[in-house]
Amino acid sequence: MVSLWRLLALLLLWFVVVAPLAAAVEVSIDRNPVQVNESFQLVFSLDQSPGRDPDFSVLQQDFMVLGNNRSNSISIINGEYQRSVKWTLQLMAKQIGKYTIPAIRFGDVHSEPFEVSVQPSSLASVPHDQQVLELMVDRSEVHVQEQVILTMRLLSATDIAAYQFGKIPAQDLNVVIEPLGDLRQYQTRIADRSYLVLEQQFALFPQQSGQLEIPPVLAEVRLPSRSRIDPFNNGGDIRRFRSQPVIIDVKPIPQEFSGDYWLPADHVELREQWPADLTGLVAGEPVTRSITLIADGLTAAQLPEIELQAIDGVKQYPDQPVLQDSRNSKGMHAQRVQKVALIPAAPGVYRIPEISVNWWNRATAQLETTILPARELVVGAGVEVAEVAPTPLPLLSTDQVPQSMPAAVVVEGNRFWLWLSLLLACGWATTAIYWWFATRRNKPVSARESEVVGLRETSRVLRKACENDDSAAARAALLAWGQCLMMPRRVDNLGELVDLLGDELGQQVEALNHSRYAGQGEAWEGRPLWALCQRLQQQAGNTKNDVNASLLPLNP
Repeated sequence: MVSLWRLLALLLLWFVVVAPLAAAVEVSIDRNPVQVNESFQLVFSLDQSPGRDPDFSVLQQDFMVLGNNRSNSISIINGEYQRSVKWTLQLMAKQIGKYTIPAIRFGDVHSEPFEVSVQPSSLASVPHDQQVLELMVDRSEVHVQEQVILTMRLLSATDIAAYQFGKIPAQDLNVVIEPLGDLRQYQTRIADRSYLVLEQQFALFPQQSGQLEIPPVLAEVRLPSRSRIDPFNNGGDIRRFRSQPVIIDVKPIPQEFSGDYWLPADHVELREQWPADLTGLVAGEPVTRSITLIADGLTAAQLPEIELQAIDGVKQYPDQPVLQDSRNSKGMHAQRVQKVALIPAAPGVYRIPEISVNWWNRATAQLETTILPARELVVGAGVEVAEVAPTPLPLLSTDQVPQSMPAAVVVEGNRFWLWLSLLLACGWATTAIYWWFATRRNKPVSARESEVVGLRETSRVLRKACENDDSAAARAALLAWGQCLMMPRRVDNLGELVDLLGDELGQQVEALNHSRYAGQGEAWEGRPLWALCQRLQQQAGNTKNDVNASLLPLNP
């Protein structure tokens, strides 16, 4: 009976916890769109083996299934086994159009529908040669610095043992060339004849207007050897051939564009990221803002600097931007990440201005603007911890003591606790007597002397941080030193300390914050700050004549 209940509990745990956590089926394609009569790879990935094999027969309505391969892999990461199962299908579309790969069930899970676009063949006629090298561009007319996708394809009607592409001759061309991924290999059918296709893509960015001509590209293939004594096919015939040249008409920047930076792109977006909790901002404490500019169809080097407008009452220290490029079959994807540390000087509500970037939508040939909206930051003061005096307990007179309350009860059979209590009482009495004699011998320390001791200790820490040019330690030590120097006045942050001690200290705090948050790799020198603090402490000591005699030296 116990085993039955345990089995039911395990089944319930599976359906409630494990089953919902099962990863969904991931669907990926090697390129999209594809051309008619071209083969492409469609991959279904799972992190566990399904209960039964999937049925791909539904795909035969719109596609020819040329191959179906299943592969399993196991990896160990941090001592945990991770298993993945992949089905790789070689498909070829039957007609031109847009098709939806339906949901395929893999046991208890299924894939999501996936759309594939099938375009006409790029070949104008049937190739007459066994091997053909094509050079194609997605746009024959572009603006200056606009992306052009250049595709180099080698078609072979026979088997080849080896191949080699020549480089695009761009020595005399004012154009930036970026490769888009690795070389792809697939099959295509032209006039009932099968061809092996080797394809490589590049993103071109013409840098000046005019006519851009891409000269012919060379290619070389080695055919399989027919000799029986050449198992490695090193003796086959070698064939070399050239592609046709490509001409691109590069137009200047259109007159209707009015932005400060010319950004011809497919999509531009601005994003920002703040700490998870913006409700606990404190004056004088830094908060980091991360701004990301994203663009499709541009390189990261083309993205402009993100302009930060001044904010009254808030210091801004931008970090070095991080530029990143990624590539896919549609071209370049660029992003520029700018982090900036904001330090509000005092409590209040601060308005962060909006950020806008103008760009040229090359699909619609219109000027567009992406905007990061303005927002408000609510900054509070430092949290004060109020001292709560203990509430005295009411004393009971002897008349108020209940008569029913028993006196001490000693159990004869458990004297251990009695002796332990007596031992602890003797220890307490000894401690009390020692404390009484110690207070009689030692003169009590006054509040002013306690302040001087605290000032001496914080001065020592601040001096050490400045001598070591440690900006992080110096910033914390400076606030602690200022709090001791200005006692009994309360100081919650460096902004308040600057207001009390003057602009000269403000300049040093500005340099300290700049080295901490600007991220420009500049070394901070702490000796000027230490010399100023010595002078400020001396001036503060001269105004307190009643404690000059007991003021300890700044350099212990």
